[in-house]
Amino acid sequence: MSDLASLFAPDGPLAAAIPGFCARAQQIEMAQKIAEAIQGNRVLVAEAGTGTGKTFAYLVPALLAGGKVILSTGTKTLQDQLFNRDLPTVRAALKVPVSIALLKGRANYVCHYHLERNARDGRFLTAQDAADLRAITRFAKLTQTGDKAECTDVREDSAAWIAATSTRDNCLGQDCPNKDECFVMQARRAAMEADVVVVNHHLFFADVMLRDEGMGELLPACNAVIFDEAHQLPETASLFFGESVSTSQVLELARDTRSETLAAARDCIALIDESRKLEKAARDLRLVFGNETARLSATQAAEREAFEPQLDALQQALDAFHSVLDTQAERSEGLGNCLRRTEEMDERLARWRNPEEKDLIRWVEVFTQSLALNATPLHVSDVFKRQLEGHPRAWIFTSATLAVGKADFGHYCRVLGLAWMDPPPMTAVWGSPFDYGEQALLYAPANMPDPNTPD
Repeated sequence: MSDLASLFAPDGPLAAAIPGFCARAQQIEMAQKIAEAIQGNRVLVAEAGTGTGKTFAYLVPALLAGGKVILSTGTKTLQDQLFNRDLPTVRAALKVPVSIALLKGRANYVCHYHLERNARDGRFLTAQDAADLRAITRFAKLTQTGDKAECTDVREDSAAWIAATSTRDNCLGQDCPNKDECFVMQARRAAMEADVVVVNHHLFFADVMLRDEGMGELLPACNAVIFDEAHQLPETASLFFGESVSTSQVLELARDTRSETLAAARDCIALIDESRKLEKAARDLRLVFGNETARLSATQAAEREAFEPQLDALQQALDAFHSVLDTQAERSEGLGNCLRRTEEMDERLARWRNPEEKDLIRWVEVFTQSLALNATPLHVSDVFKRQLEGHPRAWIFTSATLAVGKADFGHYCRVLGLAWMDPPPMTAVWGSPFDYGEQALLYAPANMPDPNTPD
C-alpha cells in the first residue's frame, strides 16, 4: 500500500509524466482501497467527491493488478476519453506492458452487409442522406476499426448511419457473407485478447450480462469489473432487464425487409406493400401524441382516445406482414432473419398488452420521432446479484453520488442486490478536496424560461 502512495507522490511517476499533476490524500486512500478490493475479490462501493481524481485512483491499481479488467463508464464520450487519453497516460507513466481495447455497441460500427444492401437500394429521404451514405462507403474502405466516431465527415445523428450499421435484431451473425471482415467481430476479438477493456454501461448489460453472440466469454475471463459513474447503473439495469417495443424498431424491420425483398424476392410485390402498411401503422401510433414528448404510464396512455385503436391497427398490420413474410422467408438468410424478428416483436407486443408478471411497470415514452412501449421490472436486485455471485472477482462501484446522507449506501446496495452478499460489500466515502466556498461561484439568472419551452 505504501508503494501505491509513492506513485502518487510529488516526485512519483504520475507527477513526472502529467503536467500539473497534484497529489490528493483522498485519491491515494481511494486507490489503496480499490487495490485491497481487487486483491481480495471483494465488492467495493465508493463515493468520491468532484475533484478527487477518481479515474487515476482506479486506473493505477487496476493496471498494476496484473489480471484482466473491464472498465465500464456512463457514456461513449467518457469511454473515448478513457481509452484515448487517461489509460495511455497512466500506462506510460507506470511503464506497465498492458494491452487495452475499446468496445462499443454494434450500432457504432459500420456493417459491410447492410451498407452494401442499402447503398445498392439507393432509396433515401433526402439528398443529404444519400451523400452521407456515400461518405460512409468511402470511410468503410479506409478505416481499420469501423468506429463511426472516426468518420468526421458525417454527423453522428445522420439518418444514413441507420442504413450503414447493424442492430442485434438484424445482424445475421455466423450466416453473414461478410463475417470475416466484420468490424464488430474484430472489436470483440481485440477485447478478448486485451488486458483492459473499456465499455459503457449500456454495452455491459446488453452484451455481457445478456450474453450477446460472441461475448459470453468476456466476463468469465476477467478479474475485476470497475463501474465509473455507477449511480447510473440501477436505471440502466432496469432498462435491459425489461422489454421494449418501439415504432423505430418497427420502421427498421419494415425497411430491412424491403431491402431483403428487393435483393432476394423482387417478384413478391405483396411483401413490399405490407411493409409500407406496417410503417404507416407505426407512424400513426406515434402521431397519437402530436408534437409532445412525454413519459406516461400505460394507464395514462390508454386514456388517449386514439391510443388503443392505433395499437390494434399496429397489431393487425404486423400480423398481415407476418403472413406474407412467412411465405418468402426461405428465399434468403436475410428474409429468414426478418421473419424471426417479426415473431419476436409480435411476442413482446403481446406481453406488453397482456403482462403475465405482477412486478412489472408498463409505461410509454414518446420521443420527437418515435414511441416506445416499455415494460420495466420493479426490482433488478435478484438478476444483478446472480451476476456478481458467478465467478470470484472484484466489483468496484464508484461515483460522486452514491450514498444517502454522510455515508449510508443502504439504498444503493439494496437496489442492486449487493446488500445480501457474503461477505458484505466494503464501502467508503471521500469528500471533495475543493474548497467550494473559496473556489466556486453559484450564479442563478432571473427570469429564465422553462427548459422545455421553445424560448
